Amino acid sequence: MLAKRLISANFSRSAAQYDRHAVMQREMADELFSLLTTFDLQLTTILDIGCGTGYLTKKLAERFPAARVEGIDIAPGMIEEAGKQKRDNLSFKVGDGEEVWGVGEYDLVVSNASLQWMSVEQVFARVRERLKPGGLFLFTTFGPKTLMELKECGFRVNEFPDTIMIEQLLKPHFRNVFLAALMSREKFHSVKELIYYLKELGAAAADGEGQFQLSSFRKYKESYGDEDGISASFELIYGVFEKL
Repeated sequence: MLAKRLISANFSRSAAQYDRHAVMQREMADELFSLLTTFDLQLTTILDIGCGTGYLTKKLAERFPAARVEGIDIAPGMIEEAGKQKRDNLSFKVGDGEEVWGVGEYDLVVSNASLQWMSVEQVFARVRERLKPGGLFLFTTFGPKTLMELKECGFRVNEFPDTIMIEQLLKPHFRNVFLAALMSREKFHSVKELIYYLKELGAAAADGEGQFQLSSFRKYKESYGDEDGISASFELIYGVFEKL
């Protein structure tokens, strides 16, 4: 797990251009929103953990105009960008998803493509404390097969929780409504473009220190490259859990 200060600085630095590069994250947010619309909900309080630039948070505020919708993110730069979204029922503030947030309880807690930067054990504990009984917790995150090509070629890659771990952590206090993992294969012109893509999304250098071995680049190109470039895997996890 990367240090919080580094995560905050990386995402603040990438905030202005984040939406230009975060196509996959927007698609994940749209899928999560579609899952939510299958429920007949009357909501008064909603929290978005790791809200980024507020893309999903704003959609929630528009979908539930009578609800108070809050977004928190550890990166001040992201909150500055999110603050450009203006609605009477929408607010943003700098906040750590692993800590206690706001006041009162929530009918709905969501988190899109952000849990991989936090301790899921601590986030799930906070959700358990602050979600009302019968409330829903919807999230997306990345699974352990994400960027497996980088890992196999010698680059350092963060550890990601799998669906078994997620369900075990939530099971004592939540009902599993939906949990699934899907694989997505993305194309890049080169390994350097993949590394640049990850940096523009706020990730630290893939090896953790920015020191790359030429042999790792060659191995990646030889193992996962073709005339169109190289491919990279992303395991996308979608979850819907109900507080007991």
